[in-house]
Amino acid sequence: MSNFFELLENRIGFSRIGRMNLSREKKLYIRTPNVTIPIKNVLMKQFSFIQEFENHDLFIISKEIFLKIGFLREKFKNTGFIFSYPGTFEKYEEILEKNKEIFTEDNVVSIIPFNIPSTTIGIDFAKREIRKYLTNSVSLLKAHSKINFGLSIKLFDYPELLSLYIPIIKENENITILNFMDLFDSFRNFRKIINTIVEIKTKLDNNIVIMASGRIVPKVFPMLVYLGVDIIDTSYLLYLSAENFYDTIEYLLPIYKVKYFPCSCIACKGKLKNLAATKYSNEKMDLLCLHNLIVAHNYMMKIKQYLRYEDYRGFVEKSSLDDTVLISMLKILDKEYFTVIRFETPITQKIRKIKCLGPSSYNRPDFKEFRQRTIRSFEPEPWTTMIVLLPCSAKKPYSVSKSHRLFHRVISRFGEFANFQEIILTSPLGAIPRQLENIYPVNSYDISVTGDWDDSEKKITSEMLQQIITKYNENIPIVCHLDSDYLDIAETVNSNLPHNFYFTKIDGKVTSKESLKSFESLVEQHLSDFNPLKKLPDGNYLFNNWIRRFIKIIDYQFGRGSGGKIITNELKSFKIDSKTQIDLIDLKTKEKIGVFITLSGQIHLTIQGLERMVQLPSSIDSNIIIFDGQNIQGSNLFRQGILEFSSDLISNNYVIIVNKEKTEIIGTGMLIVGSNFIRNSKTGRVVKIIEKK
Repeated sequence: MSNFFELLENRIGFSRIGRMNLSREKKLYIRTPNVTIPIKNVLMKQFSFIQEFENHDLFIISKEIFLKIGFLREKFKNTGFIFSYPGTFEKYEEILEKNKEIFTEDNVVSIIPFNIPSTTIGIDFAKREIRKYLTNSVSLLKAHSKINFGLSIKLFDYPELLSLYIPIIKENENITILNFMDLFDSFRNFRKIINTIVEIKTKLDNNIVIMASGRIVPKVFPMLVYLGVDIIDTSYLLYLSAENFYDTIEYLLPIYKVKYFPCSCIACKGKLKNLAATKYSNEKMDLLCLHNLIVAHNYMMKIKQYLRYEDYRGFVEKSSLDDTVLISMLKILDKEYFTVIRFETPITQKIRKIKCLGPSSYNRPDFKEFRQRTIRSFEPEPWTTMIVLLPCSAKKPYSVSKSHRLFHRVISRFGEFANFQEIILTSPLGAIPRQLENIYPVNSYDISVTGDWDDSEKKITSEMLQQIITKYNENIPIVCHLDSDYLDIAETVNSNLPHNFYFTKIDGKVTSKESLKSFESLVEQHLSDFNPLKKLPDGNYLFNNWIRRFIKIIDYQFGRGSGGKIITNELKSFKIDSKTQIDLIDLKTKEKIGVFITLSGQIHLTIQGLERMVQLPSSIDSNIIIFDGQNIQGSNLFRQGILEFSSDLISNNYVIIVNKEKTEIIGTGMLIVGSNFIRNSKTGRVVKIIEKK
């Protein structure tokens, strides 16, 4: 198994990008997620089929004739195959023995068949059939320990029966694919589907490939990939084609009802539209098969594009909006499985605009992680004399927007403005301290603005604001320059806390001259209401707005109080790499303590910077990996080299690497995977090394 699958990148939810090596003779890598295209005699006779799929890299075959060495090596030498035999176990064993060389050396992985005639059976009968299948499978796996296999998983609508398979999967490392044959037949049982996937992710090696077979249509492909499915079998589309169904992705339509063909594939541009009304036609069925397979293939290509370069969660939501079951799945995942899925979801994304489409976006895992992390890590500056609540802006970061430049002009008129804590209210993220406006996802989200908030939006924001305000002394004045629903949120929090809230008079818009005058007047009126125990001396480096931001960003990444330990003097910043990175240099010691990454808003701390925060590496219990050695070699840290790790690791976050004695920081890097993957896997890349001693 160690050489069969490699996880390349995690994406939001359980989605991931990986690759399978299907050949022991040569490195034949097949990227995932992917679809298998069925090879059938009737399809191979169509020149259009061969022309259309000649560059596809993964097929599924079910007949022994297609295992001929000449067929595999001459026509499809750079292609992967999955052999899924539809007959009896005994006949399959005969085929395996006759073709052992192909399964051992060539580009074919075989699924151990689990075929019984009945699909509706009682649980006791199901248990007997599963145990019989597993007994036979174990004998075969032991006899052919050098061959990689896929294991068929049938649950017969009893997800609890997965427990029968798990010990067998753990004990046999040549099980490289789990082929779920009936789990996804009905998405109305979505809770059973989710429970099963979570159990697989939390109990088994995450290098096992997950395959979905059965009654699957392209409409659900995005959700399957979001759930972590690596391979989707499209064979069911042949059955639908025989039943005269035409797939538009959004809907399956009887072909005779299609008057306006929305597809321009070779079948639809050809004779298919002319044969649509024909009741019995082999040619029509062949063309319909071709169209439906092309639709599935092209949709997977679109999924790959979004998964790699766009906001994939937004794509899943958009593709599910007309299906209440799929939207329900997202909501249940967000609400009930966040504690699992947070470790699979990267803490940042690269240059992606996140479009919030409505309630389905409110609790997506990266948003929820941001809210919880902010509440947990944000610590009031002890010299704070005033809190200012402001509305958000469409432009990000907020401070470059026209409205926030006007707000800043008002605040900066006061010499004490470094003592003010600004908090921006926004949906669906919540309450944003000004110092965190540059980090993901605050710097990337976009939402339709109408001025009207629904109850869920108000609840999310008011609860977060209340938890942040509670951290402050109740005598600190809170000036609210808000209108409409923003005002309702502040008033709700005001009614729940003993703190003093003061509201400006809004004339028209919050940016009107009269409103800004009221804002300035109210700030001036309450300027001396609170006298903090700790005050900032004139000229102190903490008057610098960006230094205040850097301190809070480090707190956000490494925990409360971390920033203050690392940044203890004035900083000099040098923009490098076309302004996408900023070097942070301590002016007093001349040490480079970190690099601010402008696109993600995160700070990569150098080893020198981390040593300021950590006096004794053995005392660290967060964002840490214990390396099995003294010196890191190469640009990646692999699972085999890890002795221990903290339980809070999330992909795309920065991590501290210490030696096996826990006496020295020997490297830093960016996590490729989270704690769950490390816990349940024996191989694979874990950290991309950024700096090492």
